[in-house]
Amino acid sequence: MQSQIDSVIDPAGWAEWMGDVNLDTLWYAEVDNRGPGAVQTNRVKWPGIKKIATKDAEMFTAAKFIGGDSWIPATGVPYAAGMVIPFIN
Repeated sequence: MQSQIDSVIDPAGWAEWMGDVNLDTLWYAEVDNRGPGAVQTNRVKWPGIKKIATKDAEMFTAAKFIGGDSWIPATGVPYAAGMVIPFIN
């Protein structure tokens, strides 16, 4: 989410798993990424690839997904609790 993805990333975007464990229940999404590797035109076409809106991705931010506000600041690691300001590719 909201990451700089350089051209070193394979345009397919995702590597296949070895075997098929849990493939019927997992899913992938990308939101608001930027950079040459963020272009989704040549991404894999798996059933688990989902298009979600930025507002839907908020539940996967560190603050909401892992309760980051309660422990990350104490580590001294730079931290953005939620989605960052939108940007233009």
